[in-house]
Order: sequence, then structure tokens, then C-alpha cells
Amino acid sequence: MPKFTRMEPSQVHVGRGRAAFEARKNFIAAIKAGDAGRIDLESGDRPTATKRLLQEAAKEVGVKVRSSWTDKSQKSLVWKKTRASRRR
Repeated sequence: MPKFTRMEPSQVHVGRGRAAFEARKNFIAAIKAGDAGRIDLESGDRPTATKRLLQEAAKEVGVKVRSSWTDKSQKSLVWKKTRASRRR
């Protein structure tokens, strides 16, 4: 017979949500580690996806971040925390 374990919904990531959570893990770690930083994109990284993942990670952590590309080729993104967001 299978063994069932109770978990909180926030601990469970399934389907596309699991892939998105895995993609955000490095962003979350960077936001928790400091007040500002730089993200250097590698070949194959998409600038719009990178900026979106940064914003989603910041929301998940509960802070607001501002970000800007350092060059027109969008290969380096700088960010900084601006203030804590209000949780509802």
C-alpha cells in the first residue's frame, strides 16, 4: 500500500510550475545573498526571460527590485533591491 505524507501546498511544485521554480532558484539565492548584483547572460539565454525570472523571484522573496541592461545587446543586467513589498 502507498505511504501518504501531508505537505503544505507551497512545498509542492508540479508540471510547468516545477520547471519555473527550478529556473528561479539561482535568482532567489542571489536576491537573498545581497542588495544588488549583476547577471551576465550566456549564449542561448533570453534577455526577456531573464528579466521576468528576476522579477518573479523578487516577488517570491517579498522584495522589490529595479533592473536595467548595461548595454544595448542585453548581455548584462544589473539589479538592486528598492524596498520590501507589501504582502496581502
